[in-house]
Amino acid sequence: MKKEALLPQSPAPELRAPGPVTHVVEITDREQWNRLVLRRPHYELEQGWEWGEVQRGSGWTPHRYAAFADEACVGLASVVSGRIPGLPYSVLDACRGPLLDWDDDGVWRGFLPGIRQLADRERAILLRISPGISHDNIAFRDALARHGFQALGDEWTTWSPARVVVILHLDADEETLRRRCRKSVRNEIAAAQRRGVSVRVARDAADLAAFHRLMVTAGRQKGYPVRPLSRLEALWRAYVVGGAGVLLLTEHEGALVGGLLGTRMGQRAYLQATGVVRTDERIYQGALLYWEFIRWAKAAGCVHLDWGGSGTRFPPRETDQGYGLYQFKAGFGSELHHCAPYHDLVFRPQLYRLGRAFERRVLPRAWRLRALINH
Repeated sequence: MKKEALLPQSPAPELRAPGPVTHVVEITDREQWNRLVLRRPHYELEQGWEWGEVQRGSGWTPHRYAAFADEACVGLASVVSGRIPGLPYSVLDACRGPLLDWDDDGVWRGFLPGIRQLADRERAILLRISPGISHDNIAFRDALARHGFQALGDEWTTWSPARVVVILHLDADEETLRRRCRKSVRNEIAAAQRRGVSVRVARDAADLAAFHRLMVTAGRQKGYPVRPLSRLEALWRAYVVGGAGVLLLTEHEGALVGGLLGTRMGQRAYLQATGVVRTDERIYQGALLYWEFIRWAKAAGCVHLDWGGSGTRFPPRETDQGYGLYQFKAGFGSELHHCAPYHDLVFRPQLYRLGRAFERRVLPRAWRLRALINH
């Protein structure tokens, strides 16, 4: 990866008390980058090396920057650039990042010149950030306002992670976690087992392809869009092959009836994709599938499980489209986390206004249309 003069390579230092930023580095080594990410107190999988490579498979190009105060790492940002089809422009996205102390203006002053260089080189219209910190973090909002970011009012967009997410704390033994589940969920898990539903770990690419076919079927049944097989293949290569992910498949009477692909980074596990098809008999394979993922995450040493978006507003309302799914996830003893607003750093104001109108009005319709042509 080509580096600007501002971004020389440097060996990985130990994380220590922050001081003035002395240099910013573009990291091109996977182990070095992940080691630095995991040292941040609020690291996220989407800022890890592997996630950038998954995004690369979807047409984005990752750029990984680290800010140093002498030898101490004081901030990180994995930023992907993506070309807009048919136009000579791009957008930049720091999904669930950057990872830094928000009220440290010195870190921002170190980062932003390199980001602007990247924006000039990529002809970027904007940089979007979507950290997983709480929505009531005032230092975050104040810092971004000081550095020219614009807050967005959207609770979700078609290409940014959900702001309202469901989290499960794995801070107890397996039996205690089971007792924390609602009685109805425990009953469904037991019923699935009595009715002969089994769960196994996927073995190969054939299992992955079968899971994608099942997801397409479930998407058609329930009216939601499904990403292409290539996305699952990228997740499989980046996480499952190396032991940082799992594909669980549920079967009943020899037929595949459900599947779940999950990943982890450090002590955090993340649900990536699920598919559960309707059957003539209620066999409750979804509850068993989610429970087995909890068990996998716990066995892998995770203390935090991210179920993804709730599909609701905050707080949830019964009229929300995703309320039923939220209730299902909450039944495992989970809780809601409301992330801070998305923020954009705008580089080309006129194009940005057009882009935001397109994002709000056209992309949601295109996303719904995609659900009708799942393949």
